[in-house]
Amino acid sequence: MTPPALEAYPRYARERLVPLCRDRFLDSVFGGFHEQLDARGEPLPLGTKRLIVQCRQLYVLSHAALLGDRSGASAAERGFAFLNASYRDPANGGWFFRASANGEPSDRTKDTYAHAFVLFALAYLSRAFSMPDAMELARTTYDAMKTRLGAPDGGFWDAGSETWDLDKRVRRQNPHMHLLEAFHALYETNGDTAWLVEAETLLELLRTRFFDPATGTLGEFFDADWRPDPERGHIIEAGHHFEWVWLLHRHATLTGRPVDPIADLLFATAERHGFDPEYGGINDQMDRSGAPVLTTRRIWPMTEAVKAYAVRAETGSPLRPGEPARLIERLFTDYIRPAQLGWIETLTRESAPALTNMPGSTPYHLFLAASEVARVFRVGSG
Repeated sequence: MTPPALEAYPRYARERLVPLCRDRFLDSVFGGFHEQLDARGEPLPLGTKRLIVQCRQLYVLSHAALLGDRSGASAAERGFAFLNASYRDPANGGWFFRASANGEPSDRTKDTYAHAFVLFALAYLSRAFSMPDAMELARTTYDAMKTRLGAPDGGFWDAGSETWDLDKRVRRQNPHMHLLEAFHALYETNGDTAWLVEAETLLELLRTRFFDPATGTLGEFFDADWRPDPERGHIIEAGHHFEWVWLLHRHATLTGRPVDPIADLLFATAERHGFDPEYGGINDQMDRSGAPVLTTRRIWPMTEAVKAYAVRAETGSPLRPGEPARLIERLFTDYIRPAQLGWIETLTRESAPALTNMPGSTPYHLFLAASEVARVFRVGSG
């Protein structure tokens, strides 16, 4: 018998989350998608729209279409038009980091993390809606990234100015992780193995730079020479450990190769140290020894844990009994209130709501995890 939580999560994504993106996050006045909604589902007048929010919202509507719900096609088309008009830099190439509510570029930084989500969204738009020029835009975008943001010792610098003057103060693993995710999506879209070649370079960074075999942990912040950042190099995030586990399993599926053994080590660290032993849930940050650094609990690490547990169940890897159904039950108990409109973004350690506004970037995490549950456990299609 299928645990009810495994059925409930994809149903929530289909019946509540997609309409929220399609109808509430969509800006019917200026175009694009609102940066945040309040707890009642009303847009907050922040006066700004980040590139990453536009791309993540486009992903949700595109992936939903691939799964049979094309009700967001018009919203996706309008969102893609806003993306092109407001964020592309025709003079210097690449994409601006932020625009005003009405679509005027307001932060012209070229951010690697945000560019990764441009690639990700373009791949899904191309597959779902055959958006004109989406894959050509992806190739042009990545060529600009590689030329302008690529670092000689591997990976990418974090950001550049409008004219690509580089910011070399801190380097992060997170943009590279999402670039790997984008390369996977691009490969699935057109079957070009060049994307998998690019993916392999990021896996090499994981093995040689990001992962510390002595502690079994994944670093977040580094200096210009890939040494741990002197101020923040001790910080790690269980959510990203789980996210990499999912990506390593996904890479193995796409390439037909065994799962990299680092996946087991990352999973063991996150499972052993990431969960709060007294209150449950996943702490936002810890140090290399597993001691808590930031005990607030955002929703997204829970969704990344669900993805990791799902693919480990798919491959027969060892899991705690009842997972990931128990984790999904906790997700609904603590964060997702089906009787209400959306979700609680952040909890205190004691599980009290700390942030009830809904960022437009979060549906990406919620929907992708739900789609993996549906895929692995063959639920939620009706």
